[in-house]
Amino acid sequence: MLVIQRRFKMFTKDRVCGVLCLCFCVTVTLCTEGIQDFGVNVNSDGTYNVVVQGDVWLKSAPIFFRSDGKVFTTADGSLKLVKNTLSSGVDFIGQWQSNSFLYQAGSSQIEASFVQYTPDKSIFTYNNPAIPFMLFKQRYTNGANNTATNSNYTISGFPGFEIQASTLPLGYLNYAGNMFGQTHLHIGQWGPSSFNIMDGVRGGPLALFDRVKTANTLIVSPASQFMSSSIWRQDASTGGDNVYWGTMGGVENVPVDVENSFILFCGNQGINKAFVSWGQILQKWYGRTDEYVKSDFIVNYLGYWTDNGAYYYNHPEEGKNYQDTVLDVTSYIKQLGVPVRYFQYDEWWYYDDSNHGVITWAAQPSVFPNGMQWLYNKTELPVIAHSMFWSSNTTYAKANGGKYDFLIDGEKSLPLEERFWTDLLADSRKWGLLVYEQDFLDIEFEHVRKLWSDIDLARQWLHQMGNGAAKNGLTVQYCMALPRHAMQSLEIPVVTQARVSGDYTPGTANWKLGISSIFAYALGIAPSKDNFWTTGVQPGSKYGNRTEPCTSLNALVATLSTGPVGISDMVGGTNKTLVMKCVNADGLILKPSRPVTAIDNMIRKWAWPDFEGPDGEVWSTYSDFGGKNKYGIILAAELQGSYTMTPCMAGFQGFPLSMVFPANDPSKIQPLTDPQPLTMSGCTCKDFHLFYVSPVLKINGKQVLIQGELDKWVPMSPQRVTDINVADDITISLTGASRETVKFWFNVDGVSSPLTCTLGPGGQAILSFTAGACRGL
Repeated sequence: MLVIQRRFKMFTKDRVCGVLCLCFCVTVTLCTEGIQDFGVNVNSDGTYNVVVQGDVWLKSAPIFFRSDGKVFTTADGSLKLVKNTLSSGVDFIGQWQSNSFLYQAGSSQIEASFVQYTPDKSIFTYNNPAIPFMLFKQRYTNGANNTATNSNYTISGFPGFEIQASTLPLGYLNYAGNMFGQTHLHIGQWGPSSFNIMDGVRGGPLALFDRVKTANTLIVSPASQFMSSSIWRQDASTGGDNVYWGTMGGVENVPVDVENSFILFCGNQGINKAFVSWGQILQKWYGRTDEYVKSDFIVNYLGYWTDNGAYYYNHPEEGKNYQDTVLDVTSYIKQLGVPVRYFQYDEWWYYDDSNHGVITWAAQPSVFPNGMQWLYNKTELPVIAHSMFWSSNTTYAKANGGKYDFLIDGEKSLPLEERFWTDLLADSRKWGLLVYEQDFLDIEFEHVRKLWSDIDLARQWLHQMGNGAAKNGLTVQYCMALPRHAMQSLEIPVVTQARVSGDYTPGTANWKLGISSIFAYALGIAPSKDNFWTTGVQPGSKYGNRTEPCTSLNALVATLSTGPVGISDMVGGTNKTLVMKCVNADGLILKPSRPVTAIDNMIRKWAWPDFEGPDGEVWSTYSDFGGKNKYGIILAAELQGSYTMTPCMAGFQGFPLSMVFPANDPSKIQPLTDPQPLTMSGCTCKDFHLFYVSPVLKINGKQVLIQGELDKWVPMSPQRVTDINVADDITISLTGASRETVKFWFNVDGVSSPLTCTLGPGGQAILSFTAGACRGL
């Protein structure tokens, strides 16, 4: 139960306009979690601070704007306050109250507004995200000229906060760099000497959190103008020890009435749940739903991949071309009985230049002599196809004799017409394209200078790409996406999936996606781990003597990611048993309800080495069938020493009374409660520890656990179990391939045993626990 009481205080009369200023303070009472105060206190001079549970977490830094080649700031009085106004209203999100300060910055007038939202609780369904949140808005009422500065700075600073040691310890998490902010992700302690982030064009959302049990969490990020907004960590060399959000530093001019906004969200149920609630607000704002993700074929079915790390990445079979290699792989997997449902073609198939820029996105005859449509007809496998940035020599550009407008910048170029994308992708449907994979998004953005000097061009580029895909019934995968690309996907629903880890190479730890998946899930994107080998030794690969000692962990993580699952073995090198733990007989991935993510205490351990969190990777997820039918999964790998975890630490608040058991020993059950936690130790990459959590049921005087399909990584997957009915009997509705055999486990009074069920011709069955039988449909 959530009770929200708004407290608005009117105080000090404004010296400029003579109106009273508004103090935003919110008291949020959570009946099971105690009291949380979250407020942004705004003073009559435009200064402000952020209060959480009565403690000041953040104090405002001076506001600034660039215009006419100069910086105007409240620090020296050069930024002049013209007037201050209050307003309020209601929109589809909920009630809002605004306190706006109009400033004069040279020839420009810019409005800085504090807008507090109290969302309509009825429109949010997860984790009660109807806690009020704040928007900081910047509106250029008459535009601004000659604004550019260092591209990694910002041309505006609102909001901005002093980086100072707090009266209570705060940690931070900042997403930055490519792969959805994974490559330069930073976690540490908030303070002048310890706050170290990658800012500017590669920077992303910032979360602050405390050490208390519930992990109060603040998240600050752009809420609009995603491609042209940045975070800037100002240091003493440029005027102060502050962190700012604003328009990115390369922007040369801001058109009249352009507005961008930044969201400040506060949650009191942990880091993971704060990100989910923050993301749900933004998804609601932009009308993003899970429609496209749920229907994306590549997200749902097993595939074969040829990108970096794959055995056949830029390396066809000896003495053969790629056409023959694809046919050999297809023949092998069919003979083996592995239900691969699509193929991924990487950069090796199209024409590119010496800098890897795309010249023509079409198959080279030396690669596919009979053409892509012939190969599609032969294999009957649809395709996800890779593309990079565009070469300055691209044949599609009018400057090179093509039909479309392109911006040429040095060795790279940028398409400027939606018509280009519509035509390109329409032709590609003929050879089986289902997903367009746009790689090197960071390189394109950073090397086409107009993308960071023009406030609108980057957004236009991605929208045109997405619209072209949508018109052709395709979806898009982002790869090497910066956080700004990630957040821009909120406006582009056909972007369904994104890489959140580095490229796979056998024997490396590209499986570590537990933290980056938090960000992707919050935005409604399916995280992708990349391909993987299913056997450890595959002679003759381009990776020399590299082997893959952690094949099972890679397969498990790919499945738990809820993104693509793509094997990449040599012909003769696939472990069918391991692959089939990921999917049903038709190749449908049996996944949980949400991606697996790092537990909060793992993140807090990174921030504070003395924190009682795991020294290693501890992640969790679950399958949710509604009501009390929730089934948890806990994964621990590369864990130094031991770690003891309660349900709350695993993110299983609100779950019914449950038992936990190791995946390899279903009869070894134990309670999972606060007084009876789970202790894990000795968890490595090769010998990781996997645990399942099931609710305790009482049937005819017996204690029963539904343990599910234990020969799969996710024994209780919504892709397998469509309904659970518990009364005098337990009846479970199962789905899968026609005539598929499913071995379904139950634990009765501490003893586990399976029931074997054969699905009917329609791929359906009803299983009865008390009868010990199932009826195929």
